[in-house]
Amino acid sequence: MTAFPNWTRWAPLRSFGIRDFRLLWVSDALGSWAEQTEFIVLSWFVLVTTDSPLLVGVFGALRLVGTLFSPLHGVIADRYNRALLFAAIRTVMTIITAVVLTLAISGQLKISYVLVLMSLAGIMRSGYIVTRQALIADKLSGEVLMNGVALNRVAWYGAQLSGPLAGGILLSKLGTIWAYLPVVVLNAAASIVAYTIRPAIPITSGPATSIWRNLTDAFHYIKNNQVVMALLLMAFLVNLAAFPLTNGIMTVFARDVLGTGPTGLATLLATYAASALVASFALATLNDVKRPGRFLLVTALAWHLGLLLLATSRSFGASLVILFVSGIAQSFSMVTMSMLLLKVVSPEMRGRVMGARALAIYSLPLGLLISGALANFFGAHIALAASSLVGASFTIVIAVRLRELWRLD
Repeated sequence: MTAFPNWTRWAPLRSFGIRDFRLLWVSDALGSWAEQTEFIVLSWFVLVTTDSPLLVGVFGALRLVGTLFSPLHGVIADRYNRALLFAAIRTVMTIITAVVLTLAISGQLKISYVLVLMSLAGIMRSGYIVTRQALIADKLSGEVLMNGVALNRVAWYGAQLSGPLAGGILLSKLGTIWAYLPVVVLNAAASIVAYTIRPAIPITSGPATSIWRNLTDAFHYIKNNQVVMALLLMAFLVNLAAFPLTNGIMTVFARDVLGTGPTGLATLLATYAASALVASFALATLNDVKRPGRFLLVTALAWHLGLLLLATSRSFGASLVILFVSGIAQSFSMVTMSMLLLKVVSPEMRGRVMGARALAIYSLPLGLLISGALANFFGAHIALAASSLVGASFTIVIAVRLRELWRLD
């Protein structure tokens, strides 16, 4: 373990004593901040330019279209050096944001360009998610794995807290160009830090093994492991039913139901993120969670029910309270889900299973399209209520039908 200031010996920060994880965390935090700022700037741009909740849903969906390629990304992550892949992907994402900024400065930024560029960024983001998750497990031993996963979520929720606030304020005061400039700067900084991570030793299945064989091996591995199957189904479900709120529908809900603008939207998103950040930091103090499968299912159910309650709210203040409580449940369930996947999957299958995990994110574009259509015709509150009911119902189905997750110690 590389020497680092003594405060890393404090239990919640012990993973920071490991040099490569520390650098990975910083790069990911900068990139996440850029992503969250970009989301609020461009989603608002799409909404005010088109006045179409459906196109906001399409925008959110295209940002994640690359998840279709995640199984292939998993194979690549198991064959090649994950640290170098991580840095290369960050660089491409920086270039894409630079193109968006250039178009905005030249006055040529159009909805069609935004949708195409976000599709390209979505392909890169899928590979980034797969590689990052596998790299976290490569760099951390079992005894600090949950701490590292929780700190990784702290970075993400910290970005959800600060990114929308910064983006919303800059957008309101200075306009699209100045609000988007930090996105490019943060992505560039994340890329520079990523190149300082030392190369990891790749775990390969051998150069003679075909991609198809790699994929079928992963399929059989998942099929024969009920816990892994249940975790992947839970990932699919929360992306379908819960995450559309913060990836597009919140923009419509804030404007049409709560009657607020960019700053109010940023406050709503930041409140949600703040509670999740606090909860993730709390989990970082623990070595493990007792009965983690049961903990995951219960907190996921609470998360969906919280969003169902939000759908009935017409008060900005009440919505903030509901989002704060729901954010805690989100963090508890997502940290536990990530930790369990990295813990139960064998190292040689890690990239491919993380690829399947990233593929589950494809339900988010589907959820965004469905929610966007419902919001377009019936209102954002109906869209949110419908998706929340689906999430809560199928969480119960998974708990009943795949009981190995519920029984997991």
